[in-house]
Amino acid sequence: MTNYTCDVVCHNEEQVSRVKRHLNQLPMKDVTLFLKAIADENRSKIVSALCAEEELCVCDISCILDISIANASSHLRKLHKQGVVKTRKDGKLVHYSLDDQHVRQIMEMTIEHMEEIA
Repeated sequence: MTNYTCDVVCHNEEQVSRVKRHLNQLPMKDVTLFLKAIADENRSKIVSALCAEEELCVCDISCILDISIANASSHLRKLHKQGVVKTRKDGKLVHYSLDDQHVRQIMEMTIEHMEEIA
């Protein structure tokens, strides 16, 4: 069995240094939490449903996904905490929508990418 190893510790130190500085300036922890929030199938479905409709209440989301209201509510709480969705109260009803167009673009681009590689 061949053991492949790199003979060079760092091929391009200047480039490595530049990329490290760049990465250190980015909010990678927040990026990771955001992506984890939509990395669940039901939460991805919720985001996709909100791409199709401007606003949905938790009851309608639970019906669309065929899950309990409590389960839908739990997913929505996680999405809200990470800035994926926002809420609007109307009496006792809470309506959910995408936080902004960036979320829509991320989901649409991800779906487009997955269709291209399929």
